[in-house]
Order: sequence, then C-alpha cells, then structure tokens
Amino acid sequence: NNNNNNPTAPTQPAIPPTLSHLTPLTKNELLLLSTYDQIKQYEKISAKLKATEAKRRLEEADERYRAKVRERERLENGGDDVEVKKKNDGEEYSAAQQYDDDDSSDDSEDDAAKQQRIQKQQQRQLEITQLREEIEAKSQRDVERDAAKKREEEMRRELLGPEGKKMKKKRPREEGGDGGVATMAESEQQNDVTTNNDFLQEHDDHHEMDNESSFMPTTSSQPSIISGPSIKKKRLDNPSSSNTNPSTSLIANISGGATPIHDFSTKLKMSKTSLDGSILFPTTIGETPWRPPTNPINFMDGCFELDLPDFDPNNLSSNSNTNNTVAIKFHAPQESSRFSINIAAPNHNGYDSILFHFNPRQFQRGGQLVINNKNESMWGNDLSVPLSQLPLVFGKQACTLIVQMTEEGFDVFVEGVHCARLEHRMALPKLKGPLCLQFPASDDYGNPEDWEVYRVWWGHKDSMAGKDLSGVAGVNLYSSVHPKKLFVSGLPKIHSDPEVDLRRAEMERAFRKYGGPNGAVFVSVQKDSTFAFVEVASEQQADLALVEMAGRYRVNKARRTKHEALMEERAAKEAAEKGIVKDSVDWD
Repeated sequence: NNNNNNPTAPTQPAIPPTLSHLTPLTKNELLLLSTYDQIKQYEKISAKLKATEAKRRLEEADERYRAKVRERERLENGGDDVEVKKKNDGEEYSAAQQYDDDDSSDDSEDDAAKQQRIQKQQQRQLEITQLREEIEAKSQRDVERDAAKKREEEMRRELLGPEGKKMKKKRPREEGGDGGVATMAESEQQNDVTTNNDFLQEHDDHHEMDNESSFMPTTSSQPSIISGPSIKKKRLDNPSSSNTNPSTSLIANISGGATPIHDFSTKLKMSKTSLDGSILFPTTIGETPWRPPTNPINFMDGCFELDLPDFDPNNLSSNSNTNNTVAIKFHAPQESSRFSINIAAPNHNGYDSILFHFNPRQFQRGGQLVINNKNESMWGNDLSVPLSQLPLVFGKQACTLIVQMTEEGFDVFVEGVHCARLEHRMALPKLKGPLCLQFPASDDYGNPEDWEVYRVWWGHKDSMAGKDLSGVAGVNLYSSVHPKKLFVSGLPKIHSDPEVDLRRAEMERAFRKYGGPNGAVFVSVQKDSTFAFVEVASEQQADLALVEMAGRYRVNKARRTKHEALMEERAAKEAAEKGIVKDSVDWD
C-alpha cells in the first residue's frame, strides 16, 4: 500500500457516496477531506507502532516475572540443589543452572552473609507479591472496562431500535468473513489488540467515542478498505489488509449523517434543486458566504438582493402549488448586535415600501425580534417578540429561518419553531411575478449589520403552521388604518416638557383648519421623539390634510391598535345606550 508507506504523498480525495448530495464541494472542503485522509493514514501507522511497543513491554514484564518466580522457588528450598524443569526454551534452562551454581557456593558463606541473603529474599518475595497484585488489579480493570463497554453497546443498540438489533446480527459475519470464519489477517490483528492493553487504557476515552461510529454491512465477496476521507467508519471484509479493524480515530466523533453548517436539514428537502423549489444562493461552485460590508454608507450600499420568481398572490390557498416559502441558512456571531431581511414588491421604490421586515436585535431591551412593514417610508406598528422565547439565533454555528406567505400573512419559523405571524398590512402585487428579497447592509442610521448567509432556497412548501396558534405572536391582531388620525414624522427631536408644549401648539395651529367649525384638533406629542399624532374632525378632513400639508410636513394616516379599536367600540356602545352619537374617543 503506497499510502501506508508514504502517508504524506499528495492524493486527490475521492468524494464518497455518503457525501454525493453535498457536491459540488468548495476548495476548502476538498482540502479538509484530504487532511482527514492523511490523518487516518498517520493513525494506522501510529497504532501499529504503539501496539508493537506495548507487546514488547508486556513480554519483558512477563520475563521478569518468570525470573522472580524461579528465584523464589530456589530460595524456598533453603539452599539445596533445585532441579529446574525447562519450560520454554534453552535460555530459561541455562538461567536455572546458573541459580543452582549459586546455591552450591552459598554453603561457604558466613552468618552475616546468610542474614543479608535472607533480607534480600524477603524483599524479593515482597516485590513478587506486589507484582501479582498489580497484575490481578489490572486484569480486574480490563474485565470491568470490557463489561462497561458491552453495556454501553447494548444500550446504544436499544436506542437505535430495530436498526441496532439488525446491525448486531450482521456484525459477526462482517468481522468473520464467509461463514463466520475469521481470516488470518484479522486473527493477527485481534491478537495485537488483545496484547495492547496499555494502549487501550491510554486511549479509552477515544475508544468510547469510536463506538458511536457507524459500520456499514457488505457482502463477503466485496473487498474492504477504509473509504478515503469518509466521515463514517466502514468495517468491511478484506483478507489482504490488516486495517479491517481500525483503532481509535481522531475524527471518530464526527457523524457522517450530521447536516453541514452551510446546508439545510435533510428533513426539509431543500438541499438541492427539485420540482418544489431551487437554490437561489450560492449560484456557483466554491462561492463564499455573503457578508455585509464593514463600513456601508447606507442600507443600500453593498446590500444583497435576490428575486423570488413566480409568486402568485391570487393562488396562496393551502391546496395550491405556487411558490410561497423562502428559507435562509445563516450564522449570526455572538458579538453581533442585529441583522435584517426585507421582502418587497417589485415597485418598492428603493425599499420605501416593504411587505415584510425581519430584524433580530440582541442588545435592545434584553433582546427583541422586531417584525414590521413599511409603507411609503413610514414604518408600521412593530411586532416585538423577546429573543428569550425563541431558539438561539446569535452565537449559534448555523441557524435556519423560514418565511411562508399565506392568505393570512407572513408566518415566521426559526429552527422549525413558529415564532410569529405578520398579518398582511399592504396589498400584495395583483399579478403573478417576482418578489424582491433584500439583505440590507446597515440599519436606517448607517450602523453596519453583522451576519453571514450560507444558502437561500425558494419554492413551494405546505403550510408548516399548526392548528393551535394561540401562542404565536401577531396572530389575529387588529391593525387597520385610523380614519381620522394622522401621523406627522420627520420633525426635529425634542427633549424637554417646554419643547413638548411648543410642538403641540405648533401642530394645533397648523391643522386647525381641519378641526371642523370650532377648529378643534387633538394633538399627541411624546418627549424624546421626532413625530406627533393629530386627530382631525372627520375622515374627509384627514384626506384633505394629507394632500394640502404634504409640502410642509411628512404626513401619513396612522394605524390604530386593537386596544384603540376595542375602546372605540365600547365608547360607541355606551353612547348608543344613552342615545348619543359618538364617532371616536379621546385616545390621547
């Protein structure tokens, strides 16, 4: 085997069948597979050398033990001639004769020498006893370790269920070849492993991890080799190879079935282009993940945009096959403060109008997920969900976000958890066509965003929402436009109570003409804000103010919350009982 003789020889790693669904692989992934291949080759050589060294040490220890046993027998005879029976070879017989010559010469020793000899005998006897205890203790540890491994293996097979039991039945034939008869190479390697107790003791932890590796059964006629850089271990039959029972691997704890960080889970069936959908990013082999620029001028500078083709807003029912799902595999670093995505119609006018806005903010009010829409540069009432109620988003190696467009709105799933729904606030495009997916480079104030996008999928998926939506944020929210309330934005920021009073007086003077015969308008101003709310006399006056005040202020109709709607309904009901006509309540 040239690879075993020269493990450093450069080889082109072959892509195993278990990784064929990941092709094409990037240059870094190919280099990593090549590195795994070299590591395995080094491990084979290292295991052989360690096994040989361990066997040599055991043989030396056995020889020392035999010599001490022979000397103990000689001393127990009190100096008489001891006929030593030759047990192993000529060297042992010569050593016994040497001890006999020493016994004959001991008769002429004086009492002092005899006393010294007796002390040495006692010391040697003590050493022999200690050596026996060590050997017995080591044997007991080996037995206990083997029993523990056997229990763990049985537990693992029980957890695997029927597949584990099936694997248990197939392994004897795999390891023993045809008819369960082990080949010569397997027998020799089994002997090496048996005598390599020290090596197994030193690497017990790795060996336990190795038990988790998967072994793939094959027929006895199929040759067995370690399949290159495959992450799964394969134990196959190969009489000509001594590596059919590989020892502990440095990468044994990496599971071949694990989902790569840059790909979607196999359960989602989004790993490749199919009839249900297609991969929009990456578009070329070896394309690196997208990251926003470090110093963008604004959110459009260096942003990433994709078209979501063939979106049919008139066919979003549950029994249709129109494209309705976008999936994003991404990574947000632990130190990242925020990132966002936008989905807009083709006529978004530089993203002044956004149908759906997704924005996790790690350091705002303990961590918030903000979901919103934008209509003609005016943000709507945001839907905020604490990040503590969601799966981990920041600091995770990879995370999957899925957004589904239904008749009700935009359903948001993070790692398969239905965490929010943004009900439709703006009209969808009338005709079938593309939507626009944008990853902004920064927020509205130019602060850069920090995350990276591995993969984007677009296509059709059946609705992932469950029947019970009581715990989903944003479901059944009332967010209609207020008929008489105006939202005035883009004002200078105010900080003190006198400034609030001046702002309120300014708005009352500016919108007095829309307050009916008495010029009564209701103005709401908040401290540390750049906006104000103005309620005029009627809906017709509100529409007139939108046209006439457009050149002076940035004015839009405000939205009323569900609480405001309930308050108005209750006030109207009470007024009706009293015979009073009341259009609205004082919401200030």
